[in-house]
Parts: sequence; C-alpha cells; structure tokens
Amino acid sequence: MSILIVDDSSFNRKLVESLLKKAGYSEILHASSAAEAYFHLENQSTNCAIDIVLLDIMMPEVDGIEACSHIKTMPLCADIPIIMVTAMNESQSLEIAFDAGAIDYITKPVNPTVLRARVHSALTLKKEMDRRKAREQDLIDIGAKIQQTLLLGQLPESFPDLEIAASTLPSQKVDGDFYDFICHQDKSVDIFLGDVMGKGVPAALIGAATKANFYRAITHLLLQHDSGFIPQVEQIVQYVHLLMSNELIDLEKFVTLCYMRYHSSDNSIDLVDCGHTQTIHYHALTNNCSLIKGENTPLGFIPDENYQQIRFFLEPGDILFLYSDGFTEACRPDGTFFGENRLVSCIKKYCKKKPDTIVRRIQDEVFSFSKTKNLGDDLTCVVLKRNDIKFSCAVHSIIKPDDINAFMENNNSCKSIRIKSHLTEIQNVRHFVTNYCKSINLGINAATFAWQLETAIIELISNVIKYSYFNENNHDIVICADADISQVRLIVHHWGAPFPNPPTNPRPPENEYPEGGYGLFIIDNYIDRCMYEQKDDRMNVIVLVKNINHSETKSLDLNVTSTSSDMASNCSK
Repeated sequence: MSILIVDDSSFNRKLVESLLKKAGYSEILHASSAAEAYFHLENQSTNCAIDIVLLDIMMPEVDGIEACSHIKTMPLCADIPIIMVTAMNESQSLEIAFDAGAIDYITKPVNPTVLRARVHSALTLKKEMDRRKAREQDLIDIGAKIQQTLLLGQLPESFPDLEIAASTLPSQKVDGDFYDFICHQDKSVDIFLGDVMGKGVPAALIGAATKANFYRAITHLLLQHDSGFIPQVEQIVQYVHLLMSNELIDLEKFVTLCYMRYHSSDNSIDLVDCGHTQTIHYHALTNNCSLIKGENTPLGFIPDENYQQIRFFLEPGDILFLYSDGFTEACRPDGTFFGENRLVSCIKKYCKKKPDTIVRRIQDEVFSFSKTKNLGDDLTCVVLKRNDIKFSCAVHSIIKPDDINAFMENNNSCKSIRIKSHLTEIQNVRHFVTNYCKSINLGINAATFAWQLETAIIELISNVIKYSYFNENNHDIVICADADISQVRLIVHHWGAPFPNPPTNPRPPENEYPEGGYGLFIIDNYIDRCMYEQKDDRMNVIVLVKNINHSETKSLDLNVTSTSSDMASNCSK
C-alpha cells in the first residue's frame, strides 16, 4: 500500500512522512512538483500501486488544484483518492479543489490524529472501490462468456453461392448484440442480427433469451407440419414476438432485429425488419447501393404487431450488409456522426474484397473517423456476398456511347449485339436470342423457354425505341447475353429517356387494347426478374433474368414478386 506526498517543501514532505510511518504506513513516495507526481503515477505498477495522494494546494508552476484535475484524467488514476493539504485561510481554494476531484483535506500545521483518521478513511474507501471494481469485472467476464457462447452464432462452414462474414466489437466487454445462422440443408439459410436496448449483462441476458426463442419458435412450427415444411420468416418472427412481447414491455426493454432467409434455388431473400438499421444492398451490376427498410416495430414495442416479410433478389457479386447502429452513430470529438452515407461509400469502396476483409476495412474506417479506440456503442455486423463467378459479362464497362466500339471489338466475356433504335432491328434481336438459346442447355421445353425470352426482349426493345428514343432511328442499343446452369440473363444498355412508372401487378385488359400492348404483362409472366436502373451519366441498364428449370416448365401464370430492387414495372409501358 503506497502513499504519494506532493509538496514543494522538503521539510513538509519529511514531516508528513514521519507521521505516517508512526501510524504504520511504510511505502511512501515523494514528489516536489506536479510534474514529478505525474511521473510516479504514470509509472506505477500492479506490484507498487499508489493508493492515495496527499497534495499541497500552494505549489509553484502547477498548483495543487490544477494537478488534481489533471490526475483525474490520467489512465488508472481516476479512482485514486486525493487529500488536499492546505492553510486554514484557503476555504475558497478548497471548494474549487473538491470540484476538481479531491475527496478530503488536511490543514497546516498537520495534526497527527487528523492525518491518521483522514488517511485511514480514504484508504478504506479505496479498498471498497477496488472490491466493487473486481466484482464488476467478474460480472463483465461472465457476460463476455455469455456473449461468446450464447449470443454469437457460428458461421456456416459453406453454403452454395454465398460467402459470409460476421463480427462484433463491443463498446464494453459485453453488450446485447447477437446474431446467428440456421441452415436448412443446402436449400436456404436463415440469418438474424439483433440489438437489445441497453448495455452490460442485463442486455446480454435478454439477447440470449431472444436468440433461444428463435430456436424454440422454429422447433414449434416444424412440429406442427409435415416433414419438409420450412416456416416462413414472418411466421418465425411473429411467434417469437408472441413469446416475448409482454415480458419485454414489463422490463421496459425492446429488441431491434433483422431476420432474413436466402434461397439458393432462385437467389431470393425474404426479410423481416423489426425497427432495425436499414440493410444495405450493394448491386454489383450498377455499382450502386439501395437501403432496405421494413415497416415493423421492434420486438417489445406493440403487443399486437403483425410482422410481414418482403422479398428481393441477390445477383452475382451483390453484397448485403446487416449492422448495428454503432457504425452509423460512431462520433468524432466535434459531434459529427459517421452516418449512413459514409457507410454506403465504404461498402462501394471495398465491394471487390471478400466479406471478412470488408468487415475489417469498415471497422478501421470507423475507428479512424472517430479518432478513438473506445466507441460509445457496439460494432456488430453480418456481411453476405453472392459469388460472381457465374457471370462474366463486361457490358457495364460501357460508360458512354463513345465506348461502344471498343467494347464490341474487344468483348470476349459474353455474346453481344449492337443495334440502332429502329424497329427494323427487331428481327436481328430475334435471331440473336434464338441462336444464343441454341448454344446453351435450357433443360426440358427449351423451345418454349427460348420463345418466351424472345417475346420479352422484343417487347422491351420495342418500348426502348418508342418511349426512350421516341422513334429516332440513329441511337445505339447494346444487348448482351450471359448464362450459367440455372439462369439466362439479357442485359440491355441504352442512353435514351428513362421509362415512366406504369402500374404494378399488371393483368390483361378486359375491355380495350392498351397503348403499348401487353408488354408489361408479358415481361411480368415470361421473365423471373427484371431490374432497371439509370446511372449518373444517363446510361440506362435493364436486366432480364429467366431461370432455367431442368425439371418442369414455367407456367404463364407465375406471379413474380416485385420489390424496390426488382423494377419490372419500369421496364415496359
């Protein structure tokens, strides 16, 4: 147990030391100035820790009040008791010293009885504080074990077409963030990431209970149905809400959550958003990001909340970034937040990297931005990236019409055709698609597949000529064809006007034949997905995706789910 005496007077230091030694304290250090005191405090070790500081108020250069204030900001010194040593007429200075962090004072000349009593009291307080800190550390260590064993799931060893990474960096040693992965053989994988309001062990326990209830919900729903049934994402979340909502409301806690399922059969995503941060979807084709946000509230907000899922698709090279608000709310000393826009920029910056590298790079960006290693909130994220090895089309290297010649001359990545915006080119488009379909394996009913694809692309090109180029005949359109074992993709580039926004969920007209024909209805039924986006340079990118079915033909009555990322309604009037 060590005591540091800080006084510019050698006589005063030796006097206080002799009194302390008579009281049984043997480990005593001297400092003749604030600078020397800082040196002792900075270089203390576990085996020779300073337990109390006796600090004279009146010192040259740096006085005791300023020194006290500084000591309280030093690492490992905030809990060291400081007793001011002062003359009796310095009551105003004492008040300032208490505000700076001192806990007591001794007047000069020093009374031995008062010195012993004040030092004993301060050391007793220090021992109790150390015991409490040790108990708190034990709780934190227990909470950390809870987090590692109960809150953070194990990544799937492998899953077709996907690369996955996950990470959490707690602001304390334990928090309420959690995530997990549930594989349904190779057909689909469930991924959920949640954030419990609050910090520490209580939040961790609620997070563990929430995660456990998801397994309970899935088990309950599976037992109610025949073998092979997989409950919908919205059913799982709804059941967990029924299990937990009343308890969360009683505890005055809530859980934000994103629960999604990736289907390997068609690369679709079903997602339920429970008041969580917006999922960021990076689109490899257009090098842009969209933000996916549901309408539901967090678990524990509204007892009768009805949770609903949304659907969108993950194309080759696409990335999904699920994250806690610790990323966007990371803050600089001046109060500036990292924010959603910077996060989106980071994802675009590192989009070519593997998911685990993306996670590390973005975490580094956050720490660099905030200029601290001690963030105010947890950094938890899950990153999904669909492998982009299936498609090799380089058509997005075309930036402006002047680039088309170079692309057509050097393109070895896919089949392509360049046409002018004239209806006489329709026959060339038909031959291009027919020949391409003959060159690949389309499974059973290949003729029907090719005919439906031809019909859809002709409708699309006709509408581009009529409504984007307004029947002007001298403009360029580039069409590329690409395929893998499960899909055929036609990519159309043009530099005309963007499409208008016709009604969604088209159906054949009952009475009169509409202007533009049945184009939207045809595309909606003959194509599995149609994506449309306009880049900053006014280049329009339209992608038609048709799945190859090796077991059965596609029905004309297929109802294609449309989302903000699947803009079939924008592809034809």
